[in-house]
Amino acid sequence: MRKRVTYTVKSAQEGMALKTFLSSELSLSRREITRLHQSSSILVNGETARLTAELKKGDVIQVIFVKETEMPEDIDILYEDNDYVIVNKPAGLSAHKQSEDIPDMGILLRKHYGNEFTVRPMGRLDRYVSGIMLYAKNKQAAARIAKEREDDLLHKEYLAFCGGIFAEKSGTMEYRLAKEAGKYGRSVMEEGQLCITDYEVINEYSSFSLVRIVIRTGRTHQIRAGMAAAGHPLLGDSLYHGNTNLIRRPALHCAKLSFVHPKTKKPIELTCPLPADMAKIRKGGSDNEH
Repeated sequence: MRKRVTYTVKSAQEGMALKTFLSSELSLSRREITRLHQSSSILVNGETARLTAELKKGDVIQVIFVKETEMPEDIDILYEDNDYVIVNKPAGLSAHKQSEDIPDMGILLRKHYGNEFTVRPMGRLDRYVSGIMLYAKNKQAAARIAKEREDDLLHKEYLAFCGGIFAEKSGTMEYRLAKEAGKYGRSVMEEGQLCITDYEVINEYSSFSLVRIVIRTGRTHQIRAGMAAAGHPLLGDSLYHGNTNLIRRPALHCAKLSFVHPKTKKPIELTCPLPADMAKIRKGGSDNEH
């Protein structure tokens, strides 16, 4: 059950930034504000808003308090050998350790293996992004797979629901992303890190598209910020102003992983179906398959 609390901005609070209001008037910590904002749980007049947005008298603020993701009992293991374990990470569970009060995949794996060894995340997925995540079971295995990434022998494929209809149904986007002062996310800036993103539209709906995405560079928020800058923010991604009517987290899923096993030299290819919240979007409404 979600607890929804509603507040109306008074004249004395007019001009106050949303994050300041949440902190000073509601006594929410910065961590709580960030978590609620990332999960689209803070609404101003029924819509998501920037934390820096200035409030006006009469604005209605709703805060939806949701329990932190509970630790699942089981791990969805897609592949395992003496060196690697590859899992289907659920949305809401961090791929790597962030803090003591945020659940992460590592805790589940340590519990599963009885703390026999340290698992090392190879790459990353944002906390609210679902899908395939690779872990190494020892330092040597981690070094080998890191070398494969450098040699372009490891590939990931993502599926994302993006707002709008693409004029070009496939292509390559090049842009530069950097951390902008005062903002949580990333912005397209000339001095930023180069991002190269390949995309292909595979379904079109009335107001959004299902897109297959491959990134040639691995930058923080490369897909989320890049698609938003192109005018196609991910559904559910309130940080980049994506529509949250159908889903309340970034509609992004790592659906495919392929690599050459460093020891056996055999090719390995794994796929992972869309989670329930994204599958529901795909099922609903009419679409046009390419």
